[in-house]
Amino acid sequence: MRFSPKVHKLGKLRVVLVPEERESVTVRVMVGTGSREENDQEAGSAHFLEHFVFKGTKEFLGMYDINEAVEKVGGAFNAYTGQNEMGFWVKMDKDHLNLAAKIVGQVVTDPILPKEHFDKERGTILEELHMYEDRPSSKAAEECEKLIFGKTNMGRPIIGTVKSLNEMTVEELRRYFDKWFVAENIVVGVVGAYGKDEEVLEIIRKEFVSLIGDERKTPEKNKFVWNEQKEPRFKLTSRKVEQAAVAMAFRGIKMNDERRWALGLTNMILGDGWLSRLMKEVREERGWAYGIGSELEMFPDVGSLFIGAGLPKNKLNEAVELIIEISLGLAGGSKWQINKEELETAKNTFRGRLALSFDRPEEVLGSALVDTIFREKIYSPEEMVEKVEKVTLKEVQDIAKEIFKRENLSVSVVGNYKKLDFKI
Repeated sequence: MRFSPKVHKLGKLRVVLVPEERESVTVRVMVGTGSREENDQEAGSAHFLEHFVFKGTKEFLGMYDINEAVEKVGGAFNAYTGQNEMGFWVKMDKDHLNLAAKIVGQVVTDPILPKEHFDKERGTILEELHMYEDRPSSKAAEECEKLIFGKTNMGRPIIGTVKSLNEMTVEELRRYFDKWFVAENIVVGVVGAYGKDEEVLEIIRKEFVSLIGDERKTPEKNKFVWNEQKEPRFKLTSRKVEQAAVAMAFRGIKMNDERRWALGLTNMILGDGWLSRLMKEVREERGWAYGIGSELEMFPDVGSLFIGAGLPKNKLNEAVELIIEISLGLAGGSKWQINKEELETAKNTFRGRLALSFDRPEEVLGSALVDTIFREKIYSPEEMVEKVEKVTLKEVQDIAKEIFKRENLSVSVVGNYKKLDFKI
């Protein structure tokens, strides 16, 4: 796969250029902050800010000016907030690179944060929060995060709480913005047929001018430390619903741990795809789920493996016990032990998925920006494949033995029950 990212520095601002022959160009900014950099009073600030920067900037003054500028040329834009980072991007045809860079540059350097629109946006975000609360799978996942990470910044919902949102002010958003949106903590990326590097860099200099000479230091970031867990943790949220929404989590590893390649393959075998154990055994063989799967969360200082499923009310105990049996059995000593053939299949799956993902410019740029902010280097697809190819069966079984322990487990259920009665 052709992947030739070039990293430039404009003062402390890092710029990643990824040349690709395509009709579009995508400009994306990643900021190395998220919900974990908030205290309880500030909870939801990053996510609120992600919405609100688009409601007016120095050059796009009106509430709809950015929307109109993007729509008029058939482009697309969006933003997101995680626990560790925020992202803002605009995608347009390659003739509109200047406009895409201007819009992204404006929202991360010159947002107005207009007070006259603040309460309306607060209402929108509160409705988003209520939507997640009303959605059993989202509620189960949120409560599972609280179980595994406890009363820490990592365990608090990204969106904030009703209390923190109702008490939030524009001034608090501005303080969060001024604190974390510093050049040293930001990476700008461009992918597509953008022409000569120097021409793009000149555009970046112009549209991100206030960051070019920014000498501010990135504030000290939140650090997470596991507390002691000696037995599984459970949480039931009673709701009159027709299905049991279940979220389960095991403590994982950090994003730069070299064993992440082995854990990624282990996760594929467990629950990431149609050939996975969970899909075959819980959905196909028993018909106990429509949607079921597992995924990894990895941060610089901590990680987890999540399993999510929608299960029949009358099969909850049996299904949860089977999922746990399969998970604990991956390391060996049972029929669920990972074998060499499954490992080779997972490696083939990884290669194929990677090739498909690098067909999408957003994935290409996202990979490069995450590596730039959180890793020691940008990994090429070839390097990723090489790392995966070297994973041995013993390494997979060893990481499974470390991760899948009963005492590392947290289980959250949203369903029509008065109590949980698992035999674990």
